[in-house]
Amino acid sequence: MNIKNERINDQVQELTIEIGKADYSEKVETALKKYRRTAQVPGFRQGNAPMGLIRKMYEKHCVAEEVNNMMGESLYGYLRDNKLNIMLEPLPVEEKSHVDFESGDDFVFTYEYALLPEFELNLSKLPKVKSFKIVASPEEKEEFIMQLRKRHGEYVSPEEIGEDDYITVKYGEDKTGFFFTKDLNEKGAKLFIGKKKDEQFKVNFRDIFLSDQLLSKFLKVKESELEADNKYTYTITIDLIGRVNPAELNEEFFKKAYPDGTVKTKAELEKLAAHQIEDQWKNESDRQFMNDAIGILLENIKINFPDDFVKRYILYAQKDLTAETLDAKYDEYIKSFKWQLIENKLEKEYNISVTQDEVKDFVRQFFIANYFGNFNPEEVKDRLDSLVDDALKNKEDVKKIYDQLFDKKIQDVLYANMQKEEKSGTFHDFIAEVTGQSQEKKAKKAAPKAKKPAADKEVKEEKPAAKKPAEKKPAAKKPAAKKATKE
Repeated sequence: MNIKNERINDQVQELTIEIGKADYSEKVETALKKYRRTAQVPGFRQGNAPMGLIRKMYEKHCVAEEVNNMMGESLYGYLRDNKLNIMLEPLPVEEKSHVDFESGDDFVFTYEYALLPEFELNLSKLPKVKSFKIVASPEEKEEFIMQLRKRHGEYVSPEEIGEDDYITVKYGEDKTGFFFTKDLNEKGAKLFIGKKKDEQFKVNFRDIFLSDQLLSKFLKVKESELEADNKYTYTITIDLIGRVNPAELNEEFFKKAYPDGTVKTKAELEKLAAHQIEDQWKNESDRQFMNDAIGILLENIKINFPDDFVKRYILYAQKDLTAETLDAKYDEYIKSFKWQLIENKLEKEYNISVTQDEVKDFVRQFFIANYFGNFNPEEVKDRLDSLVDDALKNKEDVKKIYDQLFDKKIQDVLYANMQKEEKSGTFHDFIAEVTGQSQEKKAKKAAPKAKKPAADKEVKEEKPAAKKPAEKKPAAKKPAAKKATKE
């Protein structure tokens, strides 16, 4: 066997592996003898078929198998022994390879490979990345507390419809539907507010709901099934008016809402509301931080790629891709490769890793937070262990959790080491900052709802669903060597 390495340029090199008959013949003979012992050949007892017949039936297959194994071991052994860090995978050079298992005894495999580009991170010297802390607005805290008060409030049936009521109506031929006053537009609210139970009147439902989604929900049909030219006009009868009178913020309310005694006063509830609202909004600001950070990294870290090699590799790997299409999308491919190299370097320089125990703890905390919050951990230990073990059997879920934890560690490294331009404000301030919109054009988004205390939840056996990675990063495989495809 002969191995030759030739340098094409600073980044790309060419490796030629020559394998002769003397290199593989002994292994082939051993393989043929094994076939003879086990082969089922018509007319002969097992193990008694003539070696000449066995050779005729299996020799070419054995040669191909042994030669390809030797080639793969030699190729990646050379890269490993010489401590060569490559990007993507070795690319076969067809015109310089000579492989004919039908008639040849000597074989030549030629591969190109590209060395990983060298570059420096220097996170602290990069431009500042925006970091926005979203704080709960007074309106969000008030809405949070109101939702909780209604959850523990008193249900009543008022005489007439008010601004925040639940309405059930009869219409058509024995049809019944329900909606909330808040589901209606200004025209609809004006039509229903003040009406009393058993009143009858004509309604054009197409004109009174805020959206077709709410209309379809009322009609109990899919939104796509709504008829464009149908006004859905009916004479309706008000069948039921429902209202929840919010609970007073007194001792009885706090005992019901927080039986574990963690919240006992209005001030403590406002503090908890702010914490939960800000905690939920944090996903939004974290995602934006990562988007901005990745953008700065991609724009400011210079990495030289062997473009000709990369293009040929992509076309080889994606047979349905044309050179013209690749040229149009090449910048996106390079961004993807570039981010992966940066991420790999961050992983190495900052010793980023995710352990099995961390994944297991993530799953355990999921079940505790969602189903066992008010239980003594020791009392439910066996139950928790069983749920965790069962959840960890789902390899796809485990992979998602691993990726989520890894992405969070990447984010923590960037946050700790990059210069930041820090700001704070409400969610609407955050949207205005991100989009550059004026106060009048801020995006509207509902405030996070109050979390139901764990004691109010029914314990269910559900597996944790990992969140998507916080950032929208280019997707690319980590540079890794794979065994060469057999000819």
